[in-house]
Amino acid sequence: MNRLTQISFTAAPAALLGGWLLMRPTGSDVAGGFWWTAAHVACLAGFLMFGVMTLGLRGMAGPVTGGRRVALEAATGVALLGLTAAVVRLVMGLYAGFAGEQAAGFETIVYGTEAQVFFGALVALAVTLAALRQVTAVSAGVTTLGMVVLAVGMYQTGRESALAAVGMALIWLGTLLLGRGTSGQVPRVGPGVGSPEVGAGR
Repeated sequence: MNRLTQISFTAAPAALLGGWLLMRPTGSDVAGGFWWTAAHVACLAGFLMFGVMTLGLRGMAGPVTGGRRVALEAATGVALLGLTAAVVRLVMGLYAGFAGEQAAGFETIVYGTEAQVFFGALVALAVTLAALRQVTAVSAGVTTLGMVVLAVGMYQTGRESALAAVGMALIWLGTLLLGRGTSGQVPRVGPGVGSPEVGAGR
């Protein structure tokens, strides 16, 4: 696994949590200003790193066939589709903010439908990898718990809730564990994502 992919397992959720924290000084979704811009840039970096992480997770599975391959490819494709849409909305929001135009709110972009699609697909990918014994059940479980806590925090109390931050922190821990595979070490991945080697027994 190359260095960028290794970093993405911690940098992606950290950047998203950082974006949430950067919005605290303003407490509003008003476009423009230092904190608003910094928060959006942090989340943009986070979503881009999530893309690298998603490809890394797919590579960890190595060559698979049948229904397992269909599940992996579907989860990976949906995750990347959701990320692409989220990135496009963030870029458009930043452009509008810089131009002094009305921009979509932070919550609408970062916790909107596109992000929800990605997070759901990430859970599916983690669970599938756990079934393939490429990651631990604990790592998949912590990641899933983080998604649930984030969703509860968002839909019941809004993005200002500390529960949303707890959910993002759990996602951070979950993806960190996912990146360690089943042995607690950084796993090797399949061709095209880092090292050309494939772990024995795959």
